[in-house]
Amino acid sequence: MYNSRMGAAVFGQLRDLWLPVLVGLVAALISVAGWGLLVAERRAHLLEGTEVSAREIRSAIEGGLSAQIASLYGLTELWESFGLRPEEEWVANVSLRVDRIPGLDVVAFVDRDGAERRVAAGTGRDSTGIELDVEEALLRQDRPRLKGPDRDAAGEPIYRIFLPVETLRGRRGLLVAHFHVGPFLDASLKARGAGHAVTVLWDGEEIFSRGRASTDRWQDWWRVEESVELPLGASWQVVLRPTAGLASARLTPVPHYLLAAGLALSCALGVMAHQLRLGRRHSRFLAASNLALERRGVELESSVADRTEALEEAVSELEAFNYSVSHDLRSPLGAIQNFAAILAEDYRDRPLGREGLTLLGRIQRSASRATSLLEDLLELSRAGRASLSWERIDMDALVRETFAQVRAAEGEVEVDLQVDPLPEAWADRALLGAVLANLLNNALKYSRGEEKVRIHVSGRVEGDECVYEVADQGQGFDMRFVDKLFGLFERLHAAEDVEGTGVGLAMVARIVKRHDGRVWADGRPGEGARFGFSLPKREGA
Repeated sequence: MYNSRMGAAVFGQLRDLWLPVLVGLVAALISVAGWGLLVAERRAHLLEGTEVSAREIRSAIEGGLSAQIASLYGLTELWESFGLRPEEEWVANVSLRVDRIPGLDVVAFVDRDGAERRVAAGTGRDSTGIELDVEEALLRQDRPRLKGPDRDAAGEPIYRIFLPVETLRGRRGLLVAHFHVGPFLDASLKARGAGHAVTVLWDGEEIFSRGRASTDRWQDWWRVEESVELPLGASWQVVLRPTAGLASARLTPVPHYLLAAGLALSCALGVMAHQLRLGRRHSRFLAASNLALERRGVELESSVADRTEALEEAVSELEAFNYSVSHDLRSPLGAIQNFAAILAEDYRDRPLGREGLTLLGRIQRSASRATSLLEDLLELSRAGRASLSWERIDMDALVRETFAQVRAAEGEVEVDLQVDPLPEAWADRALLGAVLANLLNNALKYSRGEEKVRIHVSGRVEGDECVYEVADQGQGFDMRFVDKLFGLFERLHAAEDVEGTGVGLAMVARIVKRHDGRVWADGRPGEGARFGFSLPKREGA
């Protein structure tokens, strides 16, 4: 009898505990899940920032290396055009580049048809070592090549660039440039990747490092690698990891505190669920707990709304900064252009010399291009910031009006413009005019050299969209690179072939996107191109 009663009591206690235990476990799982989401969100945010820094570093390194190659090709063009010059003039020309290009140490020219060598060293280094390397390279070097990683006498990482040269008189040679990795990367990175330890690897060998990475193994997830494709076929790996200071500042224990609070709350819920089975009084405590949970949900929603508003403000400030920089830099660049023009005019018949006038011409062209680029950036910023003024637009009239403006800037060129009946659009007239101006201007530019320029503008209604296309029979493009067309500063033709800044199609894409539309392109090399965009068919149209 006694054992039966005791067994019944134990069974009753277990029956009373299953509900509070279940409630506690569910609440604990929710707390752990919430903690996991917070940690994952923070990790994703930190990794995104580090990835952005890695991409910026990659772009800076690729841009710096491209500038190095371009400068060296400038020297090869001098040799190809004029052959061997007096050594003093060659040394002065090279020293100018050594002073301006970070990391450049020695430049050597070797005459492959004879024994004469011309060597210039901007840092006063002995050129014997690089000449020996030239002798080795001459045995098998018939094309541009980048060699490394190597080490100098002090153990510092270096790389060398070899460029073959052939003068107009048929003499062949080799231009060799000797670069130190450290100064070049210091100049390229500057403040990029602040707070991160930056390491650059070449074929698994470390050639550069900045900062000391955190040694905490729990932070191994916070590591980003970016591949840098070098000119002439090589590649580097850029590795970013947080420093101890950055990790301490960004990896605060707040999520862990929240987890502890959530687990404590889980225990409290379990206790309250158990007390609920004991009576009415305990149910009041459970109701109070539910009210507390609701308040917590409201606080979380308010926090999310505040963060969203802060992000929108940050984006707005970034656009304002872009606008400000573009606007403020336009004036000094214009001044440089004007002063260069005045100098060229005043010293045209004085001892400045032909080469000096050539350099001044380059200054004027560079300043003019920079000014055009800034003007396009301003237009791009306005296109993204200006408020939309909606109205019904007669597209036939807008196309002809826009073409007349674009056509006036091209001079006396015979153009056959065919405009099919176009559906009306419901959009901002000024911004839509900018879209048509860029597309028509591209059609004219890339049709130069044709006996007769033909441009065809067509349109139609497809479902809920109004579709418009501008086609030409000009140079066209390779469809393998179609994804780059609407990117900022992306160009598929050399600047000396077709002028432009690479901003026009990016502006087209931004304006159409603001109208909830889409853009596309189709073309073949030498067979012309067709650019199109669509706008939603709205009730007002």
